[in-house]
Amino acid sequence: MRRFSIFLVLLVGGFMLMGANGCSSDPNVEGAKLDLRNKDYDRALENVNEALSREPENAEAIELKGRILQEQAETIVDPAEHRQVVQEMMQAYNRAIELEPSYQDVVSQRLALAYFNEFSRGVEAFNRGSDENEAYGEAAQYFALAGEIQPDSSGAFVNQAFALLNSGNSEAAIEPLMAAIEKGDTQPETYIFLAELYVGQNQPEEAITVLQRASELHPENTDIQAQLLNAYVQTGEVDEAREQYRRAVEQDPENKLYLYNLGSLLLEAEEYEEAIEHLSKAVEIDPSYANAQYNLGAAYVNMAVDLSEEVSEADDRLREERDQLSSAQIEEREQEIEAMAEERRSLFETAVSPLEQAKSLMEQSGDDPMQVCQALFSAYVQTDQQPRAEAIAECAGYEDIN
Repeated sequence: MRRFSIFLVLLVGGFMLMGANGCSSDPNVEGAKLDLRNKDYDRALENVNEALSREPENAEAIELKGRILQEQAETIVDPAEHRQVVQEMMQAYNRAIELEPSYQDVVSQRLALAYFNEFSRGVEAFNRGSDENEAYGEAAQYFALAGEIQPDSSGAFVNQAFALLNSGNSEAAIEPLMAAIEKGDTQPETYIFLAELYVGQNQPEEAITVLQRASELHPENTDIQAQLLNAYVQTGEVDEAREQYRRAVEQDPENKLYLYNLGSLLLEAEEYEEAIEHLSKAVEIDPSYANAQYNLGAAYVNMAVDLSEEVSEADDRLREERDQLSSAQIEEREQEIEAMAEERRSLFETAVSPLEQAKSLMEQSGDDPMQVCQALFSAYVQTDQQPRAEAIAECAGYEDIN
């Protein structure tokens, strides 16, 4: 009997030990787990909140609350209500990790899934936007929420910005594009879109800052360079920009982009001879550089146009002063006018080749060559190439010249 008695004592003791190691920390937590398995989210939240009312720093209950809210969020259609539940989920998960760092791995996995779900919701809403414009606003909210879940993911911010742009809220798109860049987005389009938004909001100085950074990342990108030039011109910082590119050309004289930018700035400043020098070097390095070919041709055309004005002014003066001049003086003046007219024609002739190159290159790449055709039309007319002028009249956007 003693053995039997001892056996009972040991058996009871064993059950007591097992109970101490395996029982739930709170019956409401166990109830909430069962409710979650049954997808009764309201009842699960009641149970877990009851547990937290007794023990506010119960990490197990807080992490469980995050799981309940995460699953519940997937059943909520209303974007505002959905957002509130997801934000409460994140608060719960973050607090659980603060109290119990060992939850970090499992919470990270759950947040990765939450990010994917929000991103997918955003994509679905964005695709509906072509038929329902208000869906772009929903998409922006979902992408924003994805960005809150994983703040280091630039993709969510970029997509949020595009959704806002499509919804017509271009000003609001600035902030997520800035966030995307801060998070490491290096795509040229991101910088270009942000710069365009700044220009549209009459903030060209901010556009310059963005484009300078983009230019450092993508020194070969012609779209970024063109945008940067336009921003410099818009802010009136042409002199500063010109000096900056002069230094750049001195350091790297074979860089076609630096040569193009400097030449284009000089062209804008009507310093045609020096502009031609740098643009000629740019197309020598890369004959397929369409923008440089066009600007080179434009520099010759603009020089010729200025010379036309000088010819006209000289001719007017001669008519006004003819009676006061000797035959020798008249002849000298006429020779000067004739020489200027010949130089003007020569400039127009020289413009033809780079302009034809630019037109061909732009057509090959699918770009609109209208501005090139307009300059080329003038060059053809001024060099008595009427058939060629007629051939590109439509491209230049001119009516039938006959």
